[in-house]
Amino acid sequence: MESRSQKIAIEAFARIKDKEHQSYTEEAKKKYATLVHKLPAMLLQNGLTQTTGFLLAKNEAHHSDLLTDLRLVIEALATHQYQDNVAFHEAVIHLELPQTLAMTRNVLAIAGWLRRYVQGVWNIGADGEGLNQTALEEK
Repeated sequence: MESRSQKIAIEAFARIKDKEHQSYTEEAKKKYATLVHKLPAMLLQNGLTQTTGFLLAKNEAHHSDLLTDLRLVIEALATHQYQDNVAFHEAVIHLELPQTLAMTRNVLAIAGWLRRYVQGVWNIGADGEGLNQTALEEK
């Protein structure tokens, strides 16, 4: 029996190791990693609905890819499937308060795991630059 955190970690790792992400250029990885590092603050400052709306509205690949990754991990945790990112955002808009809180808690956990894997697997820090060995040892 896996805990919720283990399930999230496994699914987040699968997203980072996904062949689509592996085909990213270094610049695309840096943009995605920087956005992943900012995601928890965005969620806490703006809320889940506004954050998903922002990611959906931006017409850049790394925003869309991050929203897709969040959606796919959420789908793996729950029984509900969403057609696409627009349907996912619409569902978030229509959630009642208890469901919004639960979904926000899950998305924050997903963001934490994505951040860890971006740092560990891709070796990219919050500033979009590579982590040197001493920085990795300090963490």
